[in-house]
Amino acid sequence: MFTVKKVTTLERYCPNGHEPFPDLSPETNHSLKFCHICGASIEERQQLYDAAYCFNCNKPVDPAWDYCPYCGQGR
Repeated sequence: MFTVKKVTTLERYCPNGHEPFPDLSPETNHSLKFCHICGASIEERQQLYDAAYCFNCNKPVDPAWDYCPYCGQGR
């Protein structure tokens, strides 16, 4: 059985509304300071989202999975 938890992450974005690109992700490249489209300074904000976790072992899982790959618990 899976459970849903609220998780906080940092989101990097262009203040001029340009769509986020994979290279703006804080996990991939911390050195990017400016949007490569308009040159504006990249800003960060905390974003809250729902994430699926295994009820049994409390590890993150993909909601499309039918079982937990860590402990074998089924939906």
